[in-house]
Amino acid sequence: MDNETALRDLGLTKYEASAYSTLLQEGITGAQDLSRKSNIPVGKIYEVLSSLNNMGLVEFQRSRPRKYKAVKPSIALNNLYSKKEEETKNELENFKLRVNELEKNFSDISQPEHTEIQFWSTMIGEEDIIKNIRHMLDETEKEIVHVKPGNITEILKNEKCFDIETVILTVVDEFIKAAQKGIKIKTIVPEAIFMVALKERFEQIDDPVLKKMIKENIEVRILECNYDFILIDEYITHIPIPNPLQPKKIFGELKVYDKEYAGKLRTKFEKLWNKGQKVSMEL
Repeated sequence: MDNETALRDLGLTKYEASAYSTLLQEGITGAQDLSRKSNIPVGKIYEVLSSLNNMGLVEFQRSRPRKYKAVKPSIALNNLYSKKEEETKNELENFKLRVNELEKNFSDISQPEHTEIQFWSTMIGEEDIIKNIRHMLDETEKEIVHVKPGNITEILKNEKCFDIETVILTVVDEFIKAAQKGIKIKTIVPEAIFMVALKERFEQIDDPVLKKMIKENIEVRILECNYDFILIDEYITHIPIPNPLQPKKIFGELKVYDKEYAGKLRTKFEKLWNKGQKVSMEL
């Protein structure tokens, strides 16, 4: 890739990239000479040089006629980076303001519950599942119940496309965030998984009031079982999908909106819950 193409990849126009590259080669040059040597139309050269000056790539001498000089590349490119960084920051701030405004507008719209209607969606691969875990909190109003099988550690370790530590820590972090917002969480897990990460995260919290809230809202019981699902409130269920070619591996996850089915799973969860051993989050 030549230098002019590289500059264009950084956001410069064809004429801007050509003018800067030519100035570097020619040294101090007038606009007319630069126009001729860089094949930039005379009607465009002053606009191009002004733009390069605003980006911190070109300096000029206030003489008649004006003389122009390319800023040293190491400085010029840092100037370009800083300007882009500032523009991106401003764009993100403006974008966030628009998002907040639109979110408020949408919140005023009365949406039907649809709790009696069946609906399902699928997530395939770690990226989709991690994203869904992080969005779980947004659609939870009251409670999350959660059960993982005794062989989940082995399953995740065998699943090369999943990072077991990332998945577990993501679940732990989202559960702690939910507990801080007053959402109740009841989880059944084999002791080897989840509890170590949960206890470590819990001990990292310094605020005693926050710790008290988390302890009140997160209940954990230890049980070796073969069940694997998450229930959100009264009608949303998350169920892992095994790989048909390798049943011990995870292929994706199914998200089901079905109040009747969720109710049946809730009954099963309560039976497992009563069999589980209570455990404290404190080390």
